[in-house]
Amino acid sequence: MNNHFRHSFVASLYTLLCAVLIFACASTLFAQEDVKAGVNDLKAVYIFNFIRFTDWPLRTGLKRGSDVKLLVLGDRDILSTMQSIAEKKAAREIGLSVESCATDSCISAASALFIGSGERDDYPRLLDLVAGHPVLTISDIPGFAAHGGMIEIRYDNKKLTFVVNLQAVNRSGLYISAQLLQLGEIIGRDHE
Repeated sequence: MNNHFRHSFVASLYTLLCAVLIFACASTLFAQEDVKAGVNDLKAVYIFNFIRFTDWPLRTGLKRGSDVKLLVLGDRDILSTMQSIAEKKAAREIGLSVESCATDSCISAASALFIGSGERDDYPRLLDLVAGHPVLTISDIPGFAAHGGMIEIRYDNKKLTFVVNLQAVNRSGLYISAQLLQLGEIIGRDHE
C-alpha cells in the first residue's frame, strides 16, 4: 500500500505540476496577446491624433483633419482598430474614413497612409508613389522616418514614441501642429 500511495501521490503531484505549467504558459501567451492588442490600440490612437493635428494644403480642399481618407496597408489589426475609431463621434466630426486597398490610384488618392510591417519590403515603392502629394505617411517599420517616411511609431522599453521627418512633411505641403511636434523626436530639420 505504501508504494501504491507513494505512486499515487507522485502521479497527483506530476498532474498538478503539469496543470500549473500549462496555466503559466497559457497566461504568458494571453498576456503577450493582451500587450500586443494594447500596443495596437495605442498605435491607432496615435495615428488618429497625427491626423487630427495635421493641416493639408488648401488646394486639396481639406481643412485640419476634415474628410480624411486613411488607408491602412500591411496590418489587419490596425485596420480593424482604426475602423472602430472611425465610428466614434470625434472621428465622425472630422470625416475620417478608413479602408484598405492595394491599387496605385487608390493609394495616391489617400489623405493619410499607414504602412504596416506586412509591407516592409514594399514601403519604399509606396513612399515613391505618394511623393509630392499631400499624403501623411505613417508606419511602425523601424527606420521608416530616416528613409523618407513622415512619422515613425516606435515601441521601445514598453513605451510608444514617435519620430517625425520634418523634411518629408514639408516636401508634401502638409503642416503638423507644433503641439504634436513637441511630443516626438524630430529629424530632418532645415539645419540638419
